[in-house]
Amino acid sequence: MTNWSSPGIDGLHAFWIKHTTCLHGRIAELLSESLTTGQVPGWMTEGRTYLLLKDPKKGMSDPGNFRPITCLPNLWKLYTGMLSEEIYLHLDVNGLFPEEQKGCRKKSRGCKEQLAIDKLILRHCKRTKSSLYMSYIDYQKAY
Repeated sequence: MTNWSSPGIDGLHAFWIKHTTCLHGRIAELLSESLTTGQVPGWMTEGRTYLLLKDPKKGMSDPGNFRPITCLPNLWKLYTGMLSEEIYLHLDVNGLFPEEQKGCRKKSRGCKEQLAIDKLILRHCKRTKSSLYMSYIDYQKAY
């Protein structure tokens, strides 16, 4: 969490969560309880959404020319970050990530690494005069 990034509706910056160490034990208890019970306080999932203009040349009349950004409370970011880390560790330890999947792997360059691997395979096939069949899928607006 970045110290002074935009906080959620609670107005609490990550700096204070990080440096108010006397509260870390209580925060850990509350987040643990939330994980155990499956109950998350409503205020943790409420945010403030801003619409950012994508292309000023297109003007403000096209709703598709805006990108929504929602500022959620930093305690929610901490909670989901902890969940994400545990899920990632489980998948990694149990070998549940396909070897080909590089996009969300740690210590991976994602798309750049995949392109480098493709380039090496192409070179090898040209050098050995092997047949090679490739297919690429470009997902538009995947996020």
